[in-house]
Parts: sequence; structure tokens; C-alpha cells
Amino acid sequence: MSTEISKPVSIIGRKNDGTDVSATGEVLIVEFDHNDRVKRAAKAWLISWGLAVASIPLIIAHWVLVPGFLIAGPFIARRYFRIESVPKKVSGACPICGEDTDIKLESSDELPMWTYCSPHRDPVHIVPVEEI
Repeated sequence: MSTEISKPVSIIGRKNDGTDVSATGEVLIVEFDHNDRVKRAAKAWLISWGLAVASIPLIIAHWVLVPGFLIAGPFIARRYFRIESVPKKVSGACPICGEDTDIKLESSDELPMWTYCSPHRDPVHIVPVEEI
């Protein structure tokens, strides 16, 4: 079963006068256990092979699509199986504007990273507390 955990982060920004300011926040991370990883990988594999079957009626394209989906299925499944945790969002106050913000993260994002605060698009650097 997947579990959601929160870890502390520091949100660092630079004001117009050049001074660095920071605020604390939390990153929400979803961690997958072995069974969830197997389910996600199997689902990705089946979707890939389902697309291969669905592309059979396409007259010319099926010569490329069917083998492509059949070959890609195991590779996509392996990639999904190797993902143990996924960051979802960073919550906290923006150090520049002071407003509470939720910064959505992509599954491929890794901390530390540069991004923008949601309300005013100010550039911020998100760093795990352990690295400070």
C-alpha cells in the first residue's frame, strides 16, 4: 500500500535588493511498497500491449505501432517498477511575497530544485532540510 509522508524543506528566495530570505515548508512524498510497484508495472505493461492490439486495424501504421508497443511494454514496466517514491507537492510560505503556496511537483522532480512560487511566479530554491 502506498503511504504519504511529509518531510521538511527550506524554501529560499532572493529579494530585489539581493538579500536571500528563507521559509520552512513541507514536501509531500508518496512511497510505494513492493506490491504497489508490481501493480503499477503490470498496469503499464498491459496498457502498452493493449495499445498494440488496438493499433492492429490501422492499415499502414500497424507495421510500426504493434511491434513498437510490444517491445516497449517490458521497458515501461521496468521503469515503473523501479520508482519507489514520487514527490507530489511542496507546501509553505513563499519567502519573497509571504503568501502560502502549494507548488505542484512532477514525478521526475528531485530536490534540491529551482522553481517558481504559485501566487506571483517568484523564483525559489527548494532544499531538503538535511542538506542545509
